[in-house]
Amino acid sequence: MRRILSCLLPLCLSVSLYAQTDNPVVMTVNGYDVSKSEFEYFFRKNNTETKVTRKTVKEYADLYLNFKLKVQAAIDESMDKSESFLSEYKMYRDLQAEDYLIDKDFIDEVVRRTYEQSIEEIGPDGLVHLYIISSAPDDDTPQALAKSVDLMSSVYGMLEEGNPFQLLAQKYSDDGLAESGGLAGWVSRSQLPDEVADIVFNLEDGQYSDPFISDGIVFIVMVDAHRQLGTFAENREDIYRVIMESGALAEAKRRRANEYATNLGWTISDDEAVAHLDSVLEIVEPDFGNISREYHDGLLLFDISNRKIWERISSNPDEVEAYYDSHAKQFRFKEPCFKGIVLFCQNEGVYDEVKTMLDGVDMEEWIDRIVEYNRNGIKVRVMKGSSETGLFMQGQNAYVDKIVFGKGEYTAMDNFPYVNVIGRVIKQPDSFRDVADQVTEEYQDYLEKEWITELRKKYDYKINRKALKKVSLD
Repeated sequence: MRRILSCLLPLCLSVSLYAQTDNPVVMTVNGYDVSKSEFEYFFRKNNTETKVTRKTVKEYADLYLNFKLKVQAAIDESMDKSESFLSEYKMYRDLQAEDYLIDKDFIDEVVRRTYEQSIEEIGPDGLVHLYIISSAPDDDTPQALAKSVDLMSSVYGMLEEGNPFQLLAQKYSDDGLAESGGLAGWVSRSQLPDEVADIVFNLEDGQYSDPFISDGIVFIVMVDAHRQLGTFAENREDIYRVIMESGALAEAKRRRANEYATNLGWTISDDEAVAHLDSVLEIVEPDFGNISREYHDGLLLFDISNRKIWERISSNPDEVEAYYDSHAKQFRFKEPCFKGIVLFCQNEGVYDEVKTMLDGVDMEEWIDRIVEYNRNGIKVRVMKGSSETGLFMQGQNAYVDKIVFGKGEYTAMDNFPYVNVIGRVIKQPDSFRDVADQVTEEYQDYLEKEWITELRKKYDYKINRKALKKVSLD
């Protein structure tokens, strides 16, 4: 521990000095200092499509303050200590850390060398996509070998009759490839015994061999494609993935950690350096520090918002309806709407039957009745509106616009050419359910504002307007 502290001390001092000069604090939230670099990172990520001005920075500072206040509220409720949070955060954090913990030049060199070796090993014949059916004799006797030869001769006859190679491999092959239909994958000449390679690489696409014996086992092989390895760029990602699952990854981490150990004077072993670099990565790599903080705070924001806002709304629908009752005037329609359904029928007679069937039935039961009507064959299709009760705003649906409001045109379905509606025009909402989505959204905004007001009263915070002016607009 003492050795680690001695390594960290000069580093922390240098970071502190840097903060005092080029990286000032732009805001403080409950004792937590938000540096210019942190603020700029999040500002740039969230302002990619807008023209950035000093006013934009000022407005975002207010939003970022609210964000940090919510994160602080989550920390106060120990959400950052829950098992689910720690597990999810570690998964995201470690995934992103990989790029910073490895010597990328070393990995690139290994990938390039592996590609060049592969080219050399594959040779001018390239690769074949190979399938195999095999039969291994039960013992070393001539009788057992003859039995395998007879079996493969029968299989060959079935191939000649047009039976699929893969199905025969699944049924008759006794090797580990049987389950996958005999698929061996892409194979080079150097991966096969010479006598087998000569047979395989003389086959055309879609061609299979006669039965042959190699190393005491009877085979039939099929090739369905030939190809060359391709360019380095085409293969880089595949080779990189394989390399990262090999011992090269550990070596790349050791090299990267040793680079830091040398530069920062860590007097620890290679393995200790790898672990230590991981533990201080957010400090020595400020960019990664911002990425890590983004995942950390983002997860906490989601958890606390879910608890304070979304779960409250979903578990207390009466609250939302009460909000509507006390703010009903806010949810007036600008123009009349249609409340009902659109029916696509095989003919006008079907429409008349459905209309009669639904007469006097509560609108909530209409769909169930129509499903029952279609039980023995679909004679009518239905289009519902955007709310629970089937509300269509003008301009939202071409069929409703034409049939109900006499505007525009529509194209009928080929198999259901008769189109009509059932319902009525309403000038204003009948009830909360007519505008439930809008009310829920506005009630969520209301709770959000109330929560922010509460947080701003609860926590100390300060925005450094002078430092904020130093935020880059680029």
